[in-house]
Amino acid sequence: MLKKWFLLPRNVLVSNGRFAVALDDKARIRDVYFPYVGLENHAVGHQFRFGVWVDGKFEWLEKDWDIAMTYLPETLTGRYKIKKQAYGVEMEVNDAIHNSKDVFLRKIKVSNNLDHKQEVRLFFTQDFHIYGYEAGDTAFFEPNTHGIIHYKGKRYFLVGGATGGKGFYQYAVGHKESEGKEGTWRDCEDGQLSTNPVAQGAVDSAVSFQLEIPPHGYGIIHYWIACGTHLNEVTALDGEVKSVGVEQMLLEVENYWSAWLNRLKLDLNILPREVAILFKRSLLLMRTHVDNHGGFLASLDSDIMEIHRDTYSYVWPRDGAMAALAFTSAGFTDVAAMFFGFCNKVIGEDGFFRHKYLPDGSLGSTWHALIDTSGNLQLPIQEDETASVLYALWKYYEKNGNLEFVTKVYDRLVVKAADFMMNYRDPDTLLPKPTFDEWEEKVGVFTSTVASVCAALDAAAKFAKVFYDSNRQEILSEASAQIKDAMIKHLYDPQLKRFIKGIYPNGEKDTTLDSSVSAVFAYEVLDAKDLRVKSTMEALASNLRVNTGVGGLARYQNDRYRRVSTDTPGNPWFISTLRLARWHIATASSPGELAQAMDFLKWAAKNALSTGALAEQLDPYSGNPISATPLLWSHAEFVLAVTEYISKHQEITAIGQPQA
Repeated sequence: MLKKWFLLPRNVLVSNGRFAVALDDKARIRDVYFPYVGLENHAVGHQFRFGVWVDGKFEWLEKDWDIAMTYLPETLTGRYKIKKQAYGVEMEVNDAIHNSKDVFLRKIKVSNNLDHKQEVRLFFTQDFHIYGYEAGDTAFFEPNTHGIIHYKGKRYFLVGGATGGKGFYQYAVGHKESEGKEGTWRDCEDGQLSTNPVAQGAVDSAVSFQLEIPPHGYGIIHYWIACGTHLNEVTALDGEVKSVGVEQMLLEVENYWSAWLNRLKLDLNILPREVAILFKRSLLLMRTHVDNHGGFLASLDSDIMEIHRDTYSYVWPRDGAMAALAFTSAGFTDVAAMFFGFCNKVIGEDGFFRHKYLPDGSLGSTWHALIDTSGNLQLPIQEDETASVLYALWKYYEKNGNLEFVTKVYDRLVVKAADFMMNYRDPDTLLPKPTFDEWEEKVGVFTSTVASVCAALDAAAKFAKVFYDSNRQEILSEASAQIKDAMIKHLYDPQLKRFIKGIYPNGEKDTTLDSSVSAVFAYEVLDAKDLRVKSTMEALASNLRVNTGVGGLARYQNDRYRRVSTDTPGNPWFISTLRLARWHIATASSPGELAQAMDFLKWAAKNALSTGALAEQLDPYSGNPISATPLLWSHAEFVLAVTEYISKHQEITAIGQPQA
């Protein structure tokens, strides 16, 4: 056994495309993004605690409370059931962000299970780190709104609440993280708050609500956080919440996301219930990762920062392309178009994407070097990121035929990108020149990259046909065919009877069994039934299988990233496991063969969190999530697998039907 990983996943995400909040398994807010999803995290993992005081006893929810977290069906409204027998109370909590107003809404129904009246106080703490750091913040009690306001610069957060026509029972503002001060949350633990009205510097706040609940009765508490860029904006939002009411606003949220989701035209009745539920939940969770400016964020879970001092809250063009493919396959082409619009703005004039981007379009951090270890110049890119976007754009056009939109992005996303890929090739092998691999670890010529470039140039040729450019179509088709032939010649090993991972600049071949080579069929370069693909996928399935009670497939042999045990080839990844499912779907010609794929879809549903969140990878023994959770790409692969399953099921069923 190696290291255990204890980072907390984000069980619940709520968002409206500008304002996003992520919560852990103790119903604590941990990440607060505004005004971009994925940029300016105003909590950066710090805990917004939830405490309960009943007749003189106080505890934070992390003290062994039974907490069951889900969402209301087909919505982005969290639903948590919280109880502890020793306290004689049960709570049902609903959390949401309004779909059009930048306000986080929380409703708490507190039930008294005892035969006598109980006084219950609930405590909520706010540990903002505005703009991502604690210095220079201000928090104060604002008597006109009866709210707590945190602000710095052009970011304002107003905390409000009500119960039984009254506001907070008590409040306190204080200092934290300096001079040995832990924070105002400690002030909650005796059931009383100091009512200190203002603090500046590194500050936090706490508010409490009081209920007198009759035997076997209940009370309701409403809590909200309005955010904006100036004081008048948040006070106006606060007034609107009080005027419209939290209950009505929560209903509006439910109706909006239910209507958004139920545009689905797919027949989900052929799926097991748990798979259909996760499919819908995946679409909703993917949407929480979409910024309204078009950036698709890889993950909003900031706990990864504890290890690398950086996050997954970036737009990787490849990850985004996979999500765009998934949205397109499910019929949500309007969401996919947002991503292509973003890509059109950020792609370089030379026709390729950099490593990753922030949702405002600026460059993200990188570990891609401009020179190799021998001092030779290299492009600090992963070429499959450029190729996958072009491929996904063709699938978008194939699905909805929106020529007007494609015309707007054609010059940059198709012409310039295709020209770059045609020219960035080795003149001897005709393969793409070396770039970083799909996993961003090594530089070379990799099967996954070559397959994506081949598919992208084929897509560009099809676009050229749409625009009646026969000369360009011919050139692009020839380049795609050349790359396909070169891939088979140089990257398929006839002795091993499988595609290899890649070739390094010094000519060394990497024969590591790596799930990324599934790109050969996933990008439709070779048919999934091609014997070379078949033997490759069977080798992956056999050698990357995690033979524990958890199961699934590792990313590649001896994968050390967050590795738990040397007794497995690596931790099971949703991406690699679902790619195998997609191959079984693509090759199935009977219900029995299709059932093999369904086993993997059920595996994904079994290993999702209770809220439907899919991690990047799992502990191979406990099944606990490891690394960023939820991960956009994991959900994208699940959505792709399900839509392909439905299509293949209909195809097989139709073949078995008598002709009219």
